[in-house]
Amino acid sequence: MRFAIAGAGVAGSYLGNMLQRRGHEVQVFESSRPENHWPVCAWGASRHMLSKFSEKAGLDFKDYIMHIGQRLRMDLPAGKVEYLDLKGLVTYDKHRWEHDLMQGLEIKYGTKVTKEDFPFEKYDHVLDCTGLHRTLLPKSGEDFLIPAYEYLLEEVKGENEFYTIGYKGAKGYFWYFPLGDGKGYMGAGDVEKKYHGIKEFFEQHPEAKIVKKIGRPIRLAPPKKMEPFFDGNVVGVGESIGCVFPMLGEGIIPSLLCCDFFLDALDDRKGLDAKKYRKKVLSYFDYYDDVYRIVRLKMDGKLSTIRHANLLMSMYRHMKKEESRFGFEVSLEKMNRLVNAL
Repeated sequence: MRFAIAGAGVAGSYLGNMLQRRGHEVQVFESSRPENHWPVCAWGASRHMLSKFSEKAGLDFKDYIMHIGQRLRMDLPAGKVEYLDLKGLVTYDKHRWEHDLMQGLEIKYGTKVTKEDFPFEKYDHVLDCTGLHRTLLPKSGEDFLIPAYEYLLEEVKGENEFYTIGYKGAKGYFWYFPLGDGKGYMGAGDVEKKYHGIKEFFEQHPEAKIVKKIGRPIRLAPPKKMEPFFDGNVVGVGESIGCVFPMLGEGIIPSLLCCDFFLDALDDRKGLDAKKYRKKVLSYFDYYDDVYRIVRLKMDGKLSTIRHANLLMSMYRHMKKEESRFGFEVSLEKMNRLVNAL
């Protein structure tokens, strides 16, 4: 079968690798040029999950790890501080990882796929892996994005661990993710575009050297809010259909899980079982809708730990069950303190 993949990010690179392994003809279309192609996000995720996906794709994830986290510090409103023990959260060389996934693939860089001029009829399936842009699918009326930007830094001194600042009302958060050897990603996502912590970080670290500045909104709307997943022979995969954990804005592992759901629903001769794929995505990510409701209620100042106890317990149970997927401890006591502090 012939596949076109729009977007050479985490979903596009992984799917391209896996489809080619299954004997399909694959072409990847990436709008940026090779010298400008850069994986956004802070490059942090669970080593337990990424090791499994890497192994399927013929890579050894140990070769890409940059920093193994031990403890995450969260600064909260009113001077409160919380710590989470990390259970596999790492930063990794996402740029090289995605590049190595696409070894041997036909990649057309500098080519923007559009609804108007792309030869859809030449392919059995065209996969929209354009993430935030959702270039080939109809726009969702329930989409929700948070403005964000971050810096890739070098020569940072004294910051050797994961660090975040939670904003009042869950309006967003600041992050610093270490990459080792004084390098790190520092940034913030904030509904109100105040980005508290960025200016303060530079004041505390005048030695920090800016390598890149990246501006990119973060999608928080879950799959249930991001239908349709299909348009003709176009199929959305990953962040383009809302596979992002709403509380954290983290889309690496959800996108890869979505890729596997696509591969499971794909018959190598008959094509995609669209109903099976849609059902699996909506079923697995169903609780993301509860998490999203918690975030929106908190943003609107309407979250009650009593009235919305069922929503909060749903989030806790699912996260606790998937502790290794997140890479950090999931504690009901700490979660309640966090929710109340924000």
